[in-house]
Order: sequence, then structure tokens, then C-alpha cells
Amino acid sequence: MEYNLTSDEVAQQSGAWRTHPNTIVHQLTVAQPRWMQILFYGGLTLLSIIGLIALGVRLLEGLRITALTSPMGWGMWVAVYIYFIGLSAGSFLLSTLIYVFGMEQYEKAGRMALLSALFALMAGMLFVWIDLGHPWRFWHVFTRWNYTSVLAWEVIAYGFYITVLASELWLLMRCDLADLALRTTGWRQIFYRVVSLGFRCPQNQNQYQYCHTQSMQRVKTLGMIGVPVAIIVHGGTGSIFAVVLAKPYWYSGLFPIIFLVSALASGAALMTFLYGFFGRKDEDHFAITRGLANLMILFIGIDLILITAEFLVGLYGNIPEHREVYHALLFGQFRYTFWVGQMLFGILIPILLVTLPRMRHNTFWLGLGGLSAVIGIVAVRFNLVVPAYIVPMLPGLDHAINEARWAHSYFPSFWELASSIGGVALVVLPFSIAFRLLPLFHEIGEQFKETADPMPVTPEQSRVVDQQFQQDPGGVPNV
Repeated sequence: MEYNLTSDEVAQQSGAWRTHPNTIVHQLTVAQPRWMQILFYGGLTLLSIIGLIALGVRLLEGLRITALTSPMGWGMWVAVYIYFIGLSAGSFLLSTLIYVFGMEQYEKAGRMALLSALFALMAGMLFVWIDLGHPWRFWHVFTRWNYTSVLAWEVIAYGFYITVLASELWLLMRCDLADLALRTTGWRQIFYRVVSLGFRCPQNQNQYQYCHTQSMQRVKTLGMIGVPVAIIVHGGTGSIFAVVLAKPYWYSGLFPIIFLVSALASGAALMTFLYGFFGRKDEDHFAITRGLANLMILFIGIDLILITAEFLVGLYGNIPEHREVYHALLFGQFRYTFWVGQMLFGILIPILLVTLPRMRHNTFWLGLGGLSAVIGIVAVRFNLVVPAYIVPMLPGLDHAINEARWAHSYFPSFWELASSIGGVALVVLPFSIAFRLLPLFHEIGEQFKETADPMPVTPEQSRVVDQQFQQDPGGVPNV
């Protein structure tokens, strides 16, 4: 599949949103056939219905519908939870490379990264809620907060994290949202008016330049605050595992670091996939996709080094609990998730697609490499969570009690698989709708660049602007 467009086609497609003001902002410059859209949204809707049914069964029947046993306390839901938290933290940290550390060559992917981070966090919250023994008591963490609990601190970090993500997204899109609220009609106009929060649309180049500069300054400040918050969010998730003394497989100072690096790898992979297939197909598309793919390979390589070090230390130390877990991963019941899921899809295929000469110059293969890594990291998360439970707390305990609920083995039940696949669809469906509705590619900024030459703002104008903005913070001053 080739995405190379002529300059005339790019100009025509980039201006299509202004030609038809009553239509949705066109996020995909390569039009998708209607049958493909129907198939996509129909499939997501069907899977979402299945997810809702499975969720209802889970709430009615409790944890007995799962394949969890007394020794196997965490399963697929926890693995999917840390998977999505990693996607969220990784996507957000990638956005900070743009808005905090000044890597402006990736700016066109910045809003997409923040939107992905927000929805991935929602997915993570959904799955950790499903895994609770009493889901309706989740609010107890706020009323009975325990300062000695790592998970309690995580909840506080999640609250700050959501605030930072939503604030950054709104600041970056507010000019475009206000413009769309003026140009659209019907339910779209109501939607844009609500999400723009009454912000007024810039009327000329100088107003836009002031608005944009102010937004970028605030986004940079929020990003600087968000970096430690994101590190706490996912590094703290790794710490939840690392402080469990009873599980030697987890009990390591490297575990939170592995979680962070793996988050960066998964975030880069997700953005490579999304921007490679659904980003704006302009003159910068290949360069941005290629750069994201290179970041993905860098973080995958660092993650591979850390995991190899963890394996070698455990094997060299000849600790029985470590040795048994590694044997189960390499040759036992988890060998397929390790060799096929983690090593093949998560490492080998992405590296080959990004580095082979015949593929590295094509955005389709780069995006496919990102998709492969996104799928493979599911296996990585599964291999981090479940294998630690197969080693009995006491030698011989796995054979002492011959009962299914005391088994030291695990494979997800039908309802776990159905709720996991359906739960993912429940998040992907609104994400895809938000992707089509929200202005993710600086629409109004391009309009002013094409229709007016930038004019410098004098010190006197800047003073007037500040006075007007203080009088009316919801509007855009006249310059």
C-alpha cells in the first residue's frame, strides 16, 4: 500500500475541511471505503455488546467465572490493566518529547499521543475495576485511604494524571474546537460548543499566534508536571509487583525500571501504528512515522537488555523460584506466549520490518511493525504477571491438594477472554469516534498560514493583549 500523494492532491485534501464546513473534520487524508467503515464500526459494536454481556455476567456471578484459583490470584485482567497503563504512560511521555523537550518534528503526532494516552488510561481503569473482588466498593480507596499502600498512592497519581491529560488536550485543540463550533451545524455544533467550553475562535493571524503561544506555554508547564506523574503512574505499577516479597520473580529493583522502559516501547509502537496508518498523509508523514519507528526499536532494545539481565541474574543465582519460573516461560506452559507472543511479535517482527532495506522506506510496513509490537506487548504483560504464581509457596503444595481451585496453572476462561476482548472494543469504539470528531492536526493554524502572512507583535500590542485577556479570559484579544 502506497501513500505517496502529489502536491496538488495534498493541497486539495488539506483544504477539504474548509470547503465543506458542515461535515466532520477529515482526519484521514486517504478516504476509507464505506463498506470498510461499516465493517469496522459494526465489528466494534458487536464486540462491545459481547463485552457488556460478559461484564454483566462477571458482576452477577463474581470471580467464579474466571480460571483463577487460590494460588493464582491475578490473571488476564491484571495483565491487560498494566498493558493499557503502559500504553498510556508511554504515549504521554512521547508527547512530552514534543511539548517539553522541543522535538517539534513530531508535533503533528502530539495530539494523537495525548488522546491515545487518555483512552488507554480509561481502559486500564476498566480492567482493574473488573478484577476487584467487590467492584462496587471501589470508592473505599478514597474514603479509607491508607498512606502505607503503594496502590493508594497510585490512585492519587491517576487523578493528577487524568487532569494533566485532559487539560493539555483542551489547550492544544481549543482554537480548532471554537472554530468548528462556529462553522458546523446540528449536533456537531452542540458538541463543539460544549467541548470548547465557551472559548472564542481567533479571527486573524496575530490573534491565533497569541493564542497558540499561550497554549504551548501552558502545555509545556503541564507536561513538566506530568512527567513525574506519568513515571509514578507506571513505575508505581511496577512497584506494586516489586514489593511483593513472597514472589521472588517480581521482587527486584529492576522491575519498576522494566515497566517504564516497556511503557515507552509500547507507547512508541502504538504511535507508529496509529500515525503510520491514520496520520495525515502529507510531506512529513513518512519522516514522522520513521522517527517514531526508530524510537520504538530503541526502547525495545533497551527493554530486551534489561529483561536479559534479569534472566541471567536469576539463572546464575540458581534460586529455585526463579529457575522454575524461567523454565515455565522458556519450555513450560507459557512457552507459546513467550516465544511467539513476546519474542516473535513483540521483538523480532518489529525489528525486521523497521530495519530491512525493502521495508523501512514504506510507511505501511513501519506501521505494521508498530502493530506487531502493540500485539506482542500483550504477551509481555501476561508473562510478567501470571508465571510468578506457578511456584508453590511451600514445596509440594501443588501436589498436596488435588482440587481444581488449588491448581498452580492458569489459562483464561471463556468469560475472561470475552470480557477482555469486549472491554478493549468498548474503549476502541469511542476512541475511533473521538479520532474522527476532534481536530488532531492543527486545522485552523494551517488556515492562517495559508491565508495570511505572520506579523510581529509589538511590545505595545502585547501590553494591550494582556490587559484585554485579563478582562475577558474566555476570549481572544484584538491585536
